[in-house]
Amino acid sequence: MNKEERNIYNKKIRLYEKLGAERFQKIVFKVEKIKFKLIKKLFPNFIKRYDKLCDFNLKRSLKKAKTEEEKRKLIEETKFAKMAMRKELNQEKNRNYHMDTNKPTEIIKYLKWNKSVHVEGLIKNIIIIISSIIGISLGLTWLIPILLVEVLSGTINFECINIQNCSICKYKKCEKILEKKERKKISHDIDNYKEAAEVVNNALEKSESLPTFSEIINMIQNKEQLEQMKKMLLENQNNREKQKKGGKI
Repeated sequence: MNKEERNIYNKKIRLYEKLGAERFQKIVFKVEKIKFKLIKKLFPNFIKRYDKLCDFNLKRSLKKAKTEEEKRKLIEETKFAKMAMRKELNQEKNRNYHMDTNKPTEIIKYLKWNKSVHVEGLIKNIIIIISSIIGISLGLTWLIPILLVEVLSGTINFECINIQNCSICKYKKCEKILEKKERKKISHDIDNYKEAAEVVNNALEKSESLPTFSEIINMIQNKEQLEQMKKMLLENQNNREKQKKGGKI
C-alpha cells in the first residue's frame, strides 16, 4: 500500500472514531462478555440445541438442493457453523468483531456481512421512524413508544456500521501483512501436522455431523499421527489462551 492510500484510510479511521467507533465498541465488548456468561450459566445445553437447529435447517435445505455438489456444500457449511459457534462460546468472542490470530484474513468477510445486516436494519429503522413521525403529527400518539424504540435501535445500528467501517479500514491498512502471516501459519501447519490433519479431515468427511473427539482418536493409525495430534492439541491450547487476550483489529 502506498502512502496516499494509507493516508486516505487514516482519515477515514479518524472520522469513524470521532463518530464514536471506539467508545461504542467498548460497550459492544461489555455486552458480548455478559451475553456469553449468561448463555453458559442459563443455557448449559446451548450447543446441543444449536446443533439441533442447524440439523433441522440442513434437512430442509437438502430437500431443495438439486445437485450432489449443492448438498455437499450445505453439509460443509453446517459443519463450519457448528465449529464456529463452539469456538465463539469457548473464547467468549463474537467472530464478527474479533480476529482469529491463526486465520486473520477470515475477519473481513464477517466484518462486511455484519455491516450489511446493520445497514438493512438501519434502513428499516428510518422507514418506521419517518412513518411514526407522520402518524404522530396526525394525532396517533400511541406511536410515540414505537418511535423511541426505533430511534434507539437506529442509533445502535448506525454505531455498529460505524465500528465495522472503522475495522474494515484498519484491516485494509495491514491486509498484505495479515495475508503473509496466514500463509506462513498454513505452511507451518502443513510441515508439522500433515498426518494429524489428515486424520481430522478424514473424520470430518466420513460424517455428515461433527465427529466426536473419541471418533477422531480412533482413526489414528500410527505413532507419527498420534505424536502430531498431541503436538497440535497443545499448540491449539496455547493459541486459545493467546486469542483470549488479543484478536481485536
